Amino acid sequence: MIDSDNARFIQTGVSISLAACAPDRLPSMCRGMGCKVTEDGRLVSIFVKRLQAAELLDNIRSSGGRVANVFSLPSSNRTLQLKGVDARILPFDPQDLPIVKAHIDDFVREVLPLGMQEDVVRCVFSCSADDLVTVVYSPCAAFSQTPGPKAGEPIAAGS
Repeated sequence: MIDSDNARFIQTGVSISLAACAPDRLPSMCRGMGCKVTEDGRLVSIFVKRLQAAELLDNIRSSGGRVANVFSLPSSNRTLQLKGVDARILPFDPQDLPIVKAHIDDFVREVLPLGMQEDVVRCVFSCSADDLVTVVYSPCAAFSQTPGPKAGEPIAAGS
């Protein structure tokens, strides 16, 4: 569903937001702690803090797995939105902890030149493997959300 350039992009120091709606259509959102793309872009795994994401996880369960996922690079505002309808909540695999740590380090390097303080960013992202869960979904739609004339336009599969 997503090409190799976008797959690389969403696995860097981007800001990650994962959202889902409750049955009454009220949304909930949580910060992603990292991302892993597998199976040639067909599966996206987002790592979230279980306690912070409790409402989001409930909404994923009650919505049948419908999610919206936004990835944005603060320095350029390059933004990609993915949608899925088959999200599953899986236990966090401790072997993915290096992905989470690399994401945090990349994000810190991304926002320090923008005036963020490293200790504040690391505090926001602090987590342990036992606090994480993995949300896995197949992207079924992708949109450019980078500000400008193409914002909101669908991205064709494989492009």
